[in-house]
Amino acid sequence: MARSPKPEAARKSYGHPCLIAQTLDVLGDRWTLLVLRDLMAGLRRYSDILESCGGMSPNVLSGRLKLLEREGLVDRRYERGLPPRVDYTLTEKGWAVRPILLALVDWGMTYMPRFPRESVGDTVPTDFAVRVIPTFAFRPEIAQHVRATMVLELDDCEGCQTWTFEIADGRLTPSRNRAENPDLHLRTSTEGFFRFFRGQAEPCDCGELQGPAELAQAFQDCFEFTPVAVARS
Repeated sequence: MARSPKPEAARKSYGHPCLIAQTLDVLGDRWTLLVLRDLMAGLRRYSDILESCGGMSPNVLSGRLKLLEREGLVDRRYERGLPPRVDYTLTEKGWAVRPILLALVDWGMTYMPRFPRESVGDTVPTDFAVRVIPTFAFRPEIAQHVRATMVLELDDCEGCQTWTFEIADGRLTPSRNRAENPDLHLRTSTEGFFRFFRGQAEPCDCGELQGPAELAQAFQDCFEFTPVAVARS
C-alpha cells in the first residue's frame, strides 16, 4: 500500500518583537516569495503554480497558500462546476510585497548571474520569461493614467500560446490567454518581445502591431528600459 505524504512540519516562529523577524514569520519560509512572484505574474491555479515552482511538493504549496490566505495576502475563490475551479489572487496586502521582490531583483542583477537572452525557450521556459520580465519591469508610477489591454503572440516557439497584459489603475495583470477585443495585438518573435519590453525599438518595429500607435507607445513607456532579468528558481 502506498504511503500518504507526510504532513509538513509545524511552522516555527522567531518569537521576536523585531519587525524583520515578524515579517519573516510570514514571508521567510522556502517557496513563499516565489509563490507570491507567480501570483503577481498572472498564475491563479494551484497546478500552474506547482508547475512553475519546480521542486516544490504539493503539500508544501498547499501549506504556503493556506498561510498566505490566513495572513490576508491571498484570496481563494471557489467556483462550482465540473470540475470545480479554485483561483488564487493577491489582496492589496499581498501586492504590497512587490517592493520586496523588486529589491531582490535589483540585488540579484548586481551580484548574481542573469539568464542570457539565448536561454529563453531552452533552459528558461518562454512562458516564465514572458510573464515575469514585464511584471518586474513595470513602473506603476508611469502607468497611473494608462488603461489598455495588449495580446502578445509569439510565432517562433513550439507550443507557445498567447498572453494578455492588462494595465489598469497603475497595475499590470498578465494572464495566459487571449483577451477578446484587445486594444493592442502584437505578433512577434521572442527577440521582438525583448525589444518591445526593453524599449529597444518603437512598438511598430517590434513585430506586427495592430492598434493605435500612440496607445502602444504609452503602453511600452510603462516599463523600465534597463535589461531586467529574473533568475529562475
